[in-house]
Amino acid sequence: MVKSAIDIRCDAFHDMYELTLPANIELSVVEEEKALENLFFAFGKARRLCYSLRQKYELKGRMSKSEIIKRVQAITGLNSRYVKDAYATIENLPPHTTFGGLKNQRLREKGKITREEYKKRRNSIVYARGDKTKGGNLNLRIVEIADEKYLRVNIGNRKWLLLKLFIPKKYMEKYAKYLDGSHPYSVLIKRRDNDDKYDVRITIRVECNVNEGSRIIALDMNKSHIDFCVMDKKHKDVVAIGKINTAELQNTRSEKREHQIKKVAHKVKNLAKHFNADVFIGKLRTSKFKSHRKANRIVHQMPQFKLRKWIKHICVKNGVRCEERSEAYTTKVGRILSHILGLDVHKCSAIAFALKLLDFHMFKLLSVVSSYEGDGSPRGRQKRGSSLTGTAQHDERMKCWAAMMSSLMRTERGDGGYPETPGIRGLLLTSRLKACLPFHMVNIKIW
Repeated sequence: MVKSAIDIRCDAFHDMYELTLPANIELSVVEEEKALENLFFAFGKARRLCYSLRQKYELKGRMSKSEIIKRVQAITGLNSRYVKDAYATIENLPPHTTFGGLKNQRLREKGKITREEYKKRRNSIVYARGDKTKGGNLNLRIVEIADEKYLRVNIGNRKWLLLKLFIPKKYMEKYAKYLDGSHPYSVLIKRRDNDDKYDVRITIRVECNVNEGSRIIALDMNKSHIDFCVMDKKHKDVVAIGKINTAELQNTRSEKREHQIKKVAHKVKNLAKHFNADVFIGKLRTSKFKSHRKANRIVHQMPQFKLRKWIKHICVKNGVRCEERSEAYTTKVGRILSHILGLDVHKCSAIAFALKLLDFHMFKLLSVVSSYEGDGSPRGRQKRGSSLTGTAQHDERMKCWAAMMSSLMRTERGDGGYPETPGIRGLLLTSRLKACLPFHMVNIKIW
């Protein structure tokens, strides 16, 4: 019996999702503002130093991460936790990053903002990651004094600031239990550009129970739509196929795009609950995509990273299992299925993605993939070798197809099902699709 690419788990398991609470702080005296400004400038300097040293030395193998952190700590005077958190904020930044934003840099070049204003905008964040062993967060800790919440800010030399913290009432009533130190939480303080007010974002990693579904939904990400396939785990039958139109994401304004993305994520969550299915998102490697200019622009404009993030967040939050997997070579198999099933390539790619998740051995025979790549990059194709090797691989593939076809026909004759459709060659999956027609076609819009 061929093992599935999905590990069969228990009916309920624990997963984590991130919960972000909005808040703001209030400064009461001038000394507090000066101390906080010094912390902003020191943290901003640490970020830029970590970034430049990483680009010059670490990526070329001349300096390790720990050496960079020690060097930046000695220059800025911050404790090691602050420096490590500063390094975490720049670790995934691309080359030639402009700190403070290119817009503010252009404003300074044109003389529309002063040098002091530009410095403030370059050094506008302080970030500290959570630690459960240190009461939730060591450098930026939420404490309660006289039934009021305060943010205790570590400014170094065994000195702290107690800043009054305002969290909306609806969030406090629902999530105050996560701020007592039993859960780690990360805190981000950001200064607004136009005034001296400060926004605070508290991010908590919350554990929730996620139920195992009897089916899967494989999502094939495209520019203007998401094609999906619902497939039964046990019998590997296609239950439903369809698409979710996402063309509005390309044409809407940036401030409204995230709202549209959330609506798409809720559609996926509702589908998963309706079909009692686990969600698997196709992970694209758009950074390595190279083609002609128009195709490059189309692919790189896809908001697929935010889509994956919000789909996973909303599904897990509502008790639906959601994971990311590589969808490499699914389009190739989708083209094969498209000629047989009479469907478009994208829907057949979603079917191929579901097949890859549930029966990778079958998918491997169709796409000639050397090994299962999970949610990472494809491992590459098998070497074709000599004509004898190619003939042997072809014969093995045909024998496997013939064995599966005969097994299917025996099962169908025993169960009184439909016989094999004439003219179909080789695929167990396509025979089942033809035998189980009509399956459910779904078309969903964001509206």
